[in-house]
Amino acid sequence: MENGRNKPERREYTVMIVPHRGGGKSFSLRVPMKAIKVTAVALSCFIAAGVATFANYQATIHTAKADQQELALLRANKEQQEQKIAQLAKATADVQEEMNRLTQLEGDVRRALNMEDTATSRSGVRRPGSERAGGQGGPGPLNVDQLLQQTAALKDELATREERLSDMRDDLTARNSRLAATPSIWPTSGDVTSRFGWRSSPFGYGSDWHPGIDIADSYGTPIEATADGVVVSAGWNGGYGLFVLIDHGYGISTAYGHSSELNVRAGQRVKKGDTIAYMGSTGASTGSHLHYEVRVNGRAVNPADFL
Repeated sequence: MENGRNKPERREYTVMIVPHRGGGKSFSLRVPMKAIKVTAVALSCFIAAGVATFANYQATIHTAKADQQELALLRANKEQQEQKIAQLAKATADVQEEMNRLTQLEGDVRRALNMEDTATSRSGVRRPGSERAGGQGGPGPLNVDQLLQQTAALKDELATREERLSDMRDDLTARNSRLAATPSIWPTSGDVTSRFGWRSSPFGYGSDWHPGIDIADSYGTPIEATADGVVVSAGWNGGYGLFVLIDHGYGISTAYGHSSELNVRAGQRVKKGDTIAYMGSTGASTGSHLHYEVRVNGRAVNPADFL
C-alpha cells in the first residue's frame, strides 16, 4: 500500500469570475495546488531575498556613514597635527633665533673680557666671515620626531649656554669689582713736583726715599678717591698732616697727605671720583700740594704704574 505522503498532488482550485450585472459571460480558471505551492515558495524566496537585500543595503549605508565619520575625524586630527607641527616648528625656530642672539651676546661679552677674539658659533667657536649674508638651505620640513629631538638638543644647549653666561657674568662682576677697586685716575689736578723713589730732600739736606708722588696746585683744590673702597683712617698723621687712608680690597690701598680739610671719616665707603679732602700744606710740607701713595700688600709702589 503506498504511503499517502508519496501520492502526487492532484488537487485543483477553480477560480470563477462572474459579472455582477447580466449580459456578461462568466469565466473560470482552474489552478492546480502544485502551481499554488510553487508560486508561494517563489514569492517567499523573493520576499526573503528582498529583505536580505534591504538589510544589506542598510548595513552598507551604516558602514559608509561610519567610514565617512571616521574619515572626517582623521582629516580633522590630521589638520590638528599639522597645526601642532607648524607651531612646534615655529617654537623651535624661535628658540634657535634666541640661541643665535645669545651666541652673539656671548661673543660680545667674551671679547669684552678678552676671552675670545673671533666670532662664536653655536658650538662656541667663532668662524671668519660668520656675519656675511649668503645662501641658505636645508633638508626640508622636519617631522615631529625630528622636531622633538631638535628641541631637546636646543634645551641642552640652552642649559650649557646659561651656565657659560653665568660664569662669564661672575667673571665680569669680579673684573668690574677689581677695576673699580684699582686706582686708575689722577687724585687731583696740578703739576707733579716730586716723583716716586730717591730724590733730593726738599728740606735742604741730602736725599731721601719718596714713597709716592707730589702734585702741586692751589690751596683748597679738591682731592678725589682714585678707586672704590672704605676709609681706614681720616685725621692727623705726623708728617703727613691731615691724612686719609683708603682700603680698596685685593691688597690695594691709597694714601693722601697734607690736606687742608678732610671730607670723609673712618669707616665711610667711597666711590672712585668722590671728593675726600682739599689740598693744603699741613705736616712736613713746603707748600700747597697732595702727597699721593699707592700701597700693595702694605708696600708702597710707584703710583705712575696705575695712572
